[in-house]
Amino acid sequence: MYTVLLTDGEFTGMIRALRDFGDVRIVGFVFSENAAHCEMLDASYVAPAWDDPGYIAFLEDVIRKEKVDLVFPVVTKSLEYMASAAAAIKERTGAAVVTSENALVRIANDKAALFDHLGSVDGLSDYIATHRVANTVDELLSAVRYFEEQGIPCIMKPVRGENREGFRKIVSEEEYADAFSKGDASLLTTKSIISTMPSALAFSVPMLVMPYLSGQEWDVDILADQGKILSCTIRKNLDMFGGLSACTETAENPKLLAVCEKILRALPLSYIFCMSFKEDEKGQLKLLEINPRAMGSIYVSTLAGNSLISAFFRHLENADELSEKPVITKTGTLASLYYDVVKMPAKASEQEETISWKRLTPEFREEYLRYYNMVDTKITDLTFHCRYAWDSVFEVEYAILEDCLVQISGGGEYTKPFMLMPLGKLDSGKLTRIIEKVRACFEERNWPFRICTIDEKFKDLFLSLPFEIRECVSGRDSCDYLYDAESLRTLAGKKYAKKRNHLKHFLEAYPDYAYLDMEPSLFEECLDVVRLWAQKKGVDIYDCGECDYLMIERIFRDWEKLDMRGGAIRINGKIVAFSIGSIGQPDTAFIHFEKADTDYDGLQVALCKDIVSSAFPEVKYVNREEDLGLAGLRQSKESYHPIGLVEKYKIVF
Repeated sequence: MYTVLLTDGEFTGMIRALRDFGDVRIVGFVFSENAAHCEMLDASYVAPAWDDPGYIAFLEDVIRKEKVDLVFPVVTKSLEYMASAAAAIKERTGAAVVTSENALVRIANDKAALFDHLGSVDGLSDYIATHRVANTVDELLSAVRYFEEQGIPCIMKPVRGENREGFRKIVSEEEYADAFSKGDASLLTTKSIISTMPSALAFSVPMLVMPYLSGQEWDVDILADQGKILSCTIRKNLDMFGGLSACTETAENPKLLAVCEKILRALPLSYIFCMSFKEDEKGQLKLLEINPRAMGSIYVSTLAGNSLISAFFRHLENADELSEKPVITKTGTLASLYYDVVKMPAKASEQEETISWKRLTPEFREEYLRYYNMVDTKITDLTFHCRYAWDSVFEVEYAILEDCLVQISGGGEYTKPFMLMPLGKLDSGKLTRIIEKVRACFEERNWPFRICTIDEKFKDLFLSLPFEIRECVSGRDSCDYLYDAESLRTLAGKKYAKKRNHLKHFLEAYPDYAYLDMEPSLFEECLDVVRLWAQKKGVDIYDCGECDYLMIERIFRDWEKLDMRGGAIRINGKIVAFSIGSIGQPDTAFIHFEKADTDYDGLQVALCKDIVSSAFPEVKYVNREEDLGLAGLRQSKESYHPIGLVEKYKIVF
């Protein structure tokens, strides 16, 4: 059994998470011997303030008396002090202080130092907001004027520590007067209010001034070992009721996780901590702060089935056994945070109560295919594997309505909200009722309503529905390329003469090349091919608008649960190309991802021929997806002589 000491014994979320772990005694410092939290602790002590000269001596006496094994620093302002004293505490008492290295905590715990440190790291500057630091009122006014001249709304907050409100927004006199008249001005201030203070007045803690970010807020609770993430919980903050209370939901966001991994390569923190981000008006993620300690939100991971506390103790006992990839908490757990953490049922508006929306997972593939197989379509976007691969971007939700499978999305950061063409046996009556229900849901979410990816054979059916339609269009850039499979296997005929010539040169140059069926042992090498491709293109592998790295990684992660096929080419012991696809309609293969090292002439021809011959020998057609309007990609796809383009229509209501 472990005995742990919390330097704030009123840290309810942490207490509950430790209790759930079970094999632990909890000692806590409280503000009063009559504090209600004493009932939740095995032992409690009224301690002096952390900056009292006698604090460390008091702490060490309690450690010895209670035989404490681990000390969790909880008071934010004390974190640097505790990190600096950790080695001495360990030497004198044997108790380990759960903290990162002092130098790292000093950076993480100071927002200005953190921004400056990360802003100078290649690849991270995009995630750091423009900011100014003010030590005096005069400097604060100068910083506010700077943002005002840029036309950027700004906020002020201490560079270190927390307060209930979190920050104050600098607003115009008119905005402040309006809010004040409504009794809602506690989180606001103005230049004139600041100006009433002496210009030389120094702040006890410097103020950080930065843009006001109006987008979605995210938190990531992390367990790490010297910057390597072992386990994490990604949370989307749905509502805030003041600085220390929120409604939060566990979510999936591969791009956000990738940003956290980048940050930790530059700031290799250990143990449990939290990173907070917020999106600007364009959806760009910006770092808000790092709290280098366990947060009250830690219990959310327990409620969601991935206890970071349990993972911490497992790692403590088996520190040499680091997992290759982080364990990511499942999505969909809704919780309300204040001084306690309460799991909540998912809320639904009156319009949504009859619709049970679910997220796509491999476990729902059979249900998806039952409805997909009722529709004769060769659109790749409607296949399960395409939707699942890209779900981390579009966050598609689906429901069964009118015995059809209906999918909707908020659009992510790449497009506007949309509903996909329903899957199932479609008729006018069903579609009318589906649209009425889903359109009401869109209105509840303040989403404009449109339907995308409509197969051409169903276009007239949609246009016949009793709704006012603004436009029905199909874009050339989004059309899928459909090929005769046998032509790709044989490359026979005059029109493929150039392809055969490229293939001949390839075979002459690399007679010992090997085609391999896709299997897990090849995954990491295939991802290396994507990384090399991105490096040559000068794109960020974590930018889903430029690179499909995260989508491919997602497919590899769940490969054993998915019915996919693929192959790779090895030359001189190195994987240089690969292709991944699936069977959609019984006669059609869909090639979802394909990457090849462009240094090898003819490699792409060999890959195209081999994948269709070996992985999809039974199909009649091959869909190699769209060209997105990219000139080079269009030229490449047209050079294989498609037998047709699969059009996708969009209807805007």
